[in-house]
Amino acid sequence: MKKGMTRREWINRSATLFGGSLLGAVTGVKSINAATINSLSNKPVRMMLNENPYGPSQIARRAMRKAFGESNLYSMRGAKAEFKELMAKLNGVTPAHIAVGFGSGEILKKSALMNGIDKGELLSPSLTFETINRYAKTMKSNVKRIPMKNDIGIDLNRMNENINRRTKMIYLCNPNNPTGMLMNTDDLESFCLQVSSKAIVFVDEAYHEYVTDPNYRSMIDLVKSGKNVIVSRTASKVHGLAGLRVGFAISTPQIVKRLESYLTDSLNIVGLRAAIASYQDKRFQTHSVDMNNKAKKVVADYLDTKGIQYLDSQTNFMFIKTDIDISDFQPAMEKYGVLVGRPFLPFTNWCRLSMAKPEQMQKFNDGFGKVLR
Repeated sequence: MKKGMTRREWINRSATLFGGSLLGAVTGVKSINAATINSLSNKPVRMMLNENPYGPSQIARRAMRKAFGESNLYSMRGAKAEFKELMAKLNGVTPAHIAVGFGSGEILKKSALMNGIDKGELLSPSLTFETINRYAKTMKSNVKRIPMKNDIGIDLNRMNENINRRTKMIYLCNPNNPTGMLMNTDDLESFCLQVSSKAIVFVDEAYHEYVTDPNYRSMIDLVKSGKNVIVSRTASKVHGLAGLRVGFAISTPQIVKRLESYLTDSLNIVGLRAAIASYQDKRFQTHSVDMNNKAKKVVADYLDTKGIQYLDSQTNFMFIKTDIDISDFQPAMEKYGVLVGRPFLPFTNWCRLSMAKPEQMQKFNDGFGKVLR
């Protein structure tokens, strides 16, 4: 019996072992992928968190893959500066007007922190996005909630009437979440001009890119004229980067400088590179908006045939009066493969429905029809 092994024998045996291992690995990957695909196909359709169902664009994905080559480096500072430069250019301001956050959620929270440090009162509509309100309460700030108008719109006149010497910040989401409704631009601009000398007006424009109303204008021009206005934007919606957390604020250099002193700078290179690429990918943005509008039409046409009330949405979701308590409607729709939005008190017989792909929205229509029987 041979005790040794020649170099040629060793190479041949190693190749055989390696080939067998590789074949087993590839077969395993195929099995895993097949199982994953089957698992995904059986999952309910997500229509609850206002996500972009198409995910990041191909251009953004390429930028993300390339960014892995930087993942061992502390290169976020340079990427953040590049992102600020791009946002300034796209919005007609200087980089000193831009603050970058870990999603617009961080911008909202740190603005509430700033307000709390000033011992200010926060004025906010009674039905709106809650992040800034919740964080203000953790700061022990008084949050004064202003009732909605009869049409569930934001009542700017009533908000104006409730401003007092303690009011340091006013929060307005436009278009509003969860209603999807847009405020009259002239009214909003007039309100901001009038009250920004008394308090900072925070205008949350997370759904800015989805707006199709020709009369809509961003409040960025007020920032350019030096008014005490903060406008927030996010890469989470039309850009499909919700999981990578990139958002920003546009405000005066003075407000930005102070806001940045509270930001954690917890940004990652993959998210920043993806956002830089995506904001320059106009084709994908247009595609996302077009598909979103088609998805809304699928649902709106069905609701119209049933005589079911819904609000005019300028976002990637709809607010629908189901006349079924949301605590019952959620599990009922999940039974038919659709996950819908959370409760928005006191409108418990309404549902915020996020848009999936147009072809998937028929699943909501079919399920809703069965729930109504």
